[in-house]
Amino acid sequence: FQNELGLVGELVVRGNKMIVPSSLRRRFLELGHEGHPGESGMKRRLRDRVWWPGMDKVIKKWITDCEGCRLTGLPQKPEAMQRRPLPLEAWVDVAIDFLGPLPSGEYLFVIVDYFSRYKEVEIMTKITAKDTVDRLRAIFKRLGFPRTISLDNAKQFLSWEFRDYCRGCGITLNYTTPYFPQQNGEVERQNR
Repeated sequence: FQNELGLVGELVVRGNKMIVPSSLRRRFLELGHEGHPGESGMKRRLRDRVWWPGMDKVIKKWITDCEGCRLTGLPQKPEAMQRRPLPLEAWVDVAIDFLGPLPSGEYLFVIVDYFSRYKEVEIMTKITAKDTVDRLRAIFKRLGFPRTISLDNAKQFLSWEFRDYCRGCGITLNYTTPYFPQQNGEVERQNR
C-alpha cells in the first residue's frame, strides 16, 4: 500500500486517483452530484478521479439527503432517448459545457462539433456570462457561427447577456432537461 502512494505538488495520489483531504470532500461531492446522476452515476464519476476512506457510504448519504433527488425521484422506466440526427456538415450543430473547477481554480470551456467531433477547449479563470460570451465571440470569429448550440442549464448559459448574444448571431439554443444532462451527451462524454 505504501508503494502505491505518490505526491503531485501538494496532492497525495494513489495510482491515478487523488486522495481527497476531508477539507475538500464536500466540494467534490457537489461536483460529482451535478445533474443529479443518482447513486451509481455519482460513484462512477468520483471513483474515476478521486478516493477517500468511506467514500461510498458518504455518497449514499449525499444522495439520500438531496432534496432535489427526493422530490423528483427517478421515473421507474425512463423514456428512451431519441438519437440526434447527424448534421450534414461541420460546425452546424455544436455542444458546449464547462468542466471544473480544476485544482488550479481554472475551468475548461469545451465546444464539440456534432458532425466532425472536433473539439475546442479553452482554459478560463472566470466563467461569468460576459467571459463566456467574449470567449465564444473569439471562437466564432475564427470558425463561424453554428446553427444550434446544445447546452445545460448553467447560470451563464441562462443569462440574458448570453441568450441575447446567441439570438443576435442567429443561433438556436437547445437546453437539456434539468437533472438529465445525458441529453447533451457529446460534450458530457468529452468532459470525462
